Amino acid sequence: MRSGNIGVGACASTLDGEIIYAARNRVNDRDGPHGEIFGSSLAHAEMNVLARLEFRRHRDLVLTTTLQPCLQCAGAIRLARIGTVRIAGHDTDWDGYHDFAKLSEREAGRRHRPAARIGPRSDELGVFGLLISRFRIGNPRLVDGFDGELRKLGEGPVLDLAYDLEDSGELERLLALEVDQALAAVWPRLQPLLQPTGS
Repeated sequence: MRSGNIGVGACASTLDGEIIYAARNRVNDRDGPHGEIFGSSLAHAEMNVLARLEFRRHRDLVLTTTLQPCLQCAGAIRLARIGTVRIAGHDTDWDGYHDFAKLSEREAGRRHRPAARIGPRSDELGVFGLLISRFRIGNPRLVDGFDGELRKLGEGPVLDLAYDLEDSGELERLLALEVDQALAAVWPRLQPLLQPTGS
Protein backbone atom coordinates (compact mmCIF):
# COMPACT_ATOMS: atom_id res chain seq x y z
CA MET A 1 0.00 0.00 0.00
CA ARG A 2 2.90 2.36 0.70
CA SER A 3 3.79 2.11 -3.00
CA GLY A 4 0.27 3.02 -4.12
CA ASN A 5 -0.79 -0.52 -4.91
CA ILE A 6 -3.56 -2.75 -3.65
CA GLY A 7 -2.60 -4.21 -0.25
CA VAL A 8 -2.18 -7.83 -1.25
CA GLY A 9 0.94 -9.97 -0.82
CA ALA A 10 1.69 -13.64 -1.34
CA CYS A 11 4.46 -16.16 -0.80
CA ALA A 12 5.28 -19.69 -1.89
CA SER A 13 6.83 -21.98 0.70
CA THR A 14 7.74 -25.60 1.18
CA LEU A 15 5.60 -27.83 3.40
CA ASP A 16 8.03 -27.22 6.29
CA GLY A 17 7.70 -23.43 5.97
CA GLU A 18 10.80 -22.42 3.98
CA ILE A 19 9.79 -19.41 1.87
CA ILE A 20 10.81 -19.91 -1.75
CA TYR A 21 9.59 -16.54 -2.99
CA ALA A 22 7.40 -13.66 -1.77
CA ALA A 23 5.88 -10.85 -3.82
CA ARG A 24 3.26 -8.11 -3.70
CA ASN A 25 0.72 -6.49 -5.94
CA ARG A 26 2.41 -4.20 -8.51
CA VAL A 27 -0.50 -3.08 -10.73
CA ASN A 28 0.42 0.61 -10.35
CA ASP A 29 4.22 0.24 -10.39
CA ARG A 30 6.32 1.50 -13.30
CA ASP A 31 9.09 -1.02 -12.70
CA GLY A 32 9.80 -4.07 -10.59
CA PRO A 33 12.19 -6.91 -9.88
CA HIS A 34 13.37 -9.00 -12.82
CA GLY A 35 10.81 -11.70 -13.57
CA GLU A 36 7.86 -9.93 -11.94
CA ILE A 37 4.92 -8.30 -13.69
CA PHE A 38 4.26 -4.61 -13.05
CA GLY A 39 2.08 -1.77 -14.36
CA SER A 40 -0.61 -4.16 -15.59
CA SER A 41 -3.84 -5.77 -14.44
CA LEU A 42 -1.85 -9.03 -14.47
CA ALA A 43 0.52 -7.80 -11.75
CA HIS A 44 -1.21 -9.47 -8.81
CA ALA A 45 0.84 -10.75 -5.86
CA GLU A 46 0.03 -14.41 -6.58
CA MET A 47 0.99 -14.00 -10.27
CA ASN A 48 4.32 -12.44 -9.28
CA VAL A 49 5.11 -15.29 -6.91
CA LEU A 50 4.24 -17.89 -9.55
CA ALA A 51 6.18 -16.00 -12.24
CA ARG A 52 9.37 -16.36 -10.19
CA LEU A 53 9.09 -20.11 -9.62
CA GLU A 54 11.18 -22.22 -11.97
CA PHE A 55 9.14 -24.35 -14.34
CA ARG A 56 8.48 -27.83 -12.93
CA ARG A 57 11.20 -27.48 -10.30
CA HIS A 58 8.91 -27.42 -7.27
CA ARG A 59 5.93 -29.60 -6.44
CA ASP A 60 3.25 -29.33 -3.82
CA LEU A 61 4.24 -25.87 -2.60
CA VAL A 62 2.10 -23.87 -0.20
CA LEU A 63 0.92 -20.50 -1.54
CA THR A 64 -0.14 -18.08 1.20
CA THR A 65 -2.04 -14.97 0.14
CA THR A 66 -3.66 -11.95 1.76
CA LEU A 67 -6.92 -12.25 -0.15
CA GLN A 68 -9.00 -14.90 -1.89
CA PRO A 69 -7.50 -15.26 -5.40
CA CYS A 70 -9.29 -13.79 -8.40
CA LEU A 71 -10.11 -15.83 -11.52
CA GLN A 72 -6.74 -15.02 -13.14
CA CYS A 73 -4.73 -16.01 -10.07
CA ALA A 74 -6.88 -19.07 -9.38
CA GLY A 75 -6.19 -20.27 -12.94
CA ALA A 76 -2.45 -19.69 -12.58
CA ILE A 77 -2.44 -21.52 -9.24
CA ARG A 78 -4.28 -24.44 -10.84
CA LEU A 79 -1.70 -24.68 -13.63
CA ALA A 80 1.24 -24.41 -11.23
CA ARG A 81 2.44 -27.16 -8.90
CA ILE A 82 0.79 -25.64 -5.85
CA GLY A 83 -0.40 -28.22 -3.34
CA THR A 84 -2.09 -25.93 -0.82
CA VAL A 85 -3.43 -22.38 -0.88
CA ARG A 86 -3.76 -20.56 2.44
CA ILE A 87 -6.04 -17.53 2.31
CA ALA A 88 -6.43 -14.78 4.89
CA GLY A 89 -9.29 -12.55 3.67
CA HIS A 90 -12.55 -13.67 2.10
CA ASP A 91 -13.21 -11.79 -1.15
CA THR A 92 -16.88 -12.19 -2.00
CA ASP A 93 -16.21 -10.79 -5.46
CA TRP A 94 -14.15 -13.87 -6.39
CA ASP A 95 -15.74 -16.54 -4.23
CA GLY A 96 -15.91 -19.91 -5.98
CA TYR A 97 -13.64 -19.06 -8.89
CA HIS A 98 -11.11 -21.68 -7.81
CA ASP A 99 -13.34 -24.55 -8.94
CA PHE A 100 -12.36 -25.00 -12.57
CA ALA A 101 -14.08 -28.38 -12.71
CA LYS A 102 -17.33 -26.44 -13.14
CA LEU A 103 -15.90 -24.74 -16.22
CA SER A 104 -14.17 -27.59 -17.99
CA GLU A 105 -14.81 -31.32 -18.27
CA ARG A 106 -11.12 -31.83 -19.12
CA GLU A 107 -10.06 -29.94 -16.01
CA ALA A 108 -12.42 -32.00 -13.86
CA GLY A 109 -10.70 -35.18 -15.07
CA ARG A 110 -7.08 -34.09 -14.70
CA ARG A 111 -4.89 -36.34 -12.60
CA HIS A 112 -3.14 -33.44 -10.89
CA ARG A 113 -5.53 -32.62 -8.09
CA PRO A 114 -6.54 -29.01 -7.44
CA ALA A 115 -4.75 -27.25 -4.60
CA ALA A 116 -6.15 -27.85 -1.14
CA ARG A 117 -7.62 -24.68 0.32
CA ILE A 118 -7.16 -23.44 3.86
CA GLY A 119 -9.28 -20.39 4.52
CA PRO A 120 -10.42 -17.80 4.05
CA ARG A 121 -10.04 -17.10 7.73
CA SER A 122 -13.13 -16.13 9.71
CA ASP A 123 -11.19 -14.30 12.44
CA GLU A 124 -9.71 -10.82 12.78
CA LEU A 125 -6.77 -11.73 10.52
CA GLY A 126 -9.21 -12.59 7.75
CA VAL A 127 -11.03 -9.27 8.17
CA PHE A 128 -7.66 -7.46 8.20
CA GLY A 129 -6.67 -9.17 4.93
CA LEU A 130 -9.87 -7.93 3.31
CA LEU A 131 -9.61 -4.47 4.88
CA ILE A 132 -6.12 -3.70 3.60
CA SER A 133 -7.18 -4.61 0.06
CA ARG A 134 -10.11 -2.17 0.16
CA PHE A 135 -8.39 1.14 0.77
CA ARG A 136 -8.86 3.60 -2.08
CA ILE A 137 -5.13 4.32 -2.38
CA GLY A 138 -4.14 3.07 -5.84
CA ASN A 139 -7.46 1.26 -6.11
CA PRO A 140 -9.72 3.08 -8.61
CA ARG A 141 -12.03 0.05 -8.81
CA LEU A 142 -13.91 1.33 -5.79
CA VAL A 143 -14.60 4.61 -7.59
CA ASP A 144 -15.99 3.01 -10.75
CA GLY A 145 -19.08 1.45 -9.18
CA PHE A 146 -17.12 -1.32 -7.49
CA ASP A 147 -18.05 0.06 -4.06
CA GLY A 148 -21.75 -0.51 -4.77
CA GLU A 149 -21.13 -4.02 -6.05
CA LEU A 150 -19.15 -4.94 -2.93
CA ARG A 151 -21.84 -3.49 -0.69
CA LYS A 152 -24.42 -5.69 -2.42
CA LEU A 153 -22.20 -8.66 -1.52
CA GLY A 154 -22.17 -7.65 2.17
CA GLU A 155 -18.85 -5.79 2.46
CA GLY A 156 -20.37 -2.46 3.58
CA PRO A 157 -18.99 -2.55 7.15
CA VAL A 158 -15.43 -3.30 5.95
CA LEU A 159 -15.62 -0.54 3.32
CA ASP A 160 -16.95 1.90 5.92
CA LEU A 161 -14.00 1.13 8.21
CA ALA A 162 -11.53 1.50 5.33
CA TYR A 163 -12.99 4.88 4.34
CA ASP A 164 -13.13 6.05 7.97
CA LEU A 165 -9.46 5.21 8.50
CA GLU A 166 -8.53 7.00 5.29
CA ASP A 167 -10.75 10.08 5.78
CA SER A 168 -9.64 10.57 9.40
CA GLY A 169 -5.95 10.52 8.44
CA GLU A 170 -5.39 7.43 10.63
CA LEU A 171 -4.41 5.39 7.57
CA GLU A 172 -1.29 7.53 7.06
CA ARG A 173 -0.22 6.79 10.64
CA LEU A 174 -0.92 3.08 10.15
CA LEU A 175 1.12 2.97 6.94
CA ALA A 176 4.18 4.17 8.87
CA LEU A 177 3.92 1.13 11.18
CA GLU A 178 5.05 -2.43 10.63
CA VAL A 179 2.16 -4.68 9.62
CA ASP A 180 1.93 -6.39 13.03
CA GLN A 181 1.75 -2.99 14.75
CA ALA A 182 -0.94 -1.78 12.33
CA LEU A 183 -2.91 -4.97 12.94
CA ALA A 184 -2.70 -4.45 16.72
CA ALA A 185 -3.85 -0.84 16.33
CA VAL A 186 -7.01 -1.77 14.39
CA TRP A 187 -7.69 -5.11 16.12
CA PRO A 188 -10.54 -3.81 18.36
CA ARG A 189 -12.26 -2.35 15.29
CA LEU A 190 -12.02 -5.67 13.42
CA GLN A 191 -13.83 -7.75 16.04
CA PRO A 192 -17.30 -6.23 15.38
CA LEU A 193 -16.87 -7.06 11.67
CA LEU A 194 -16.52 -10.80 12.21
CA GLN A 195 -19.21 -12.83 10.45
CA PRO A 196 -21.30 -15.03 12.72
CA THR A 197 -20.28 -18.70 12.58
CA GLY A 198 -22.11 -20.54 9.82
CA SER A 199 -22.70 -17.52 7.59
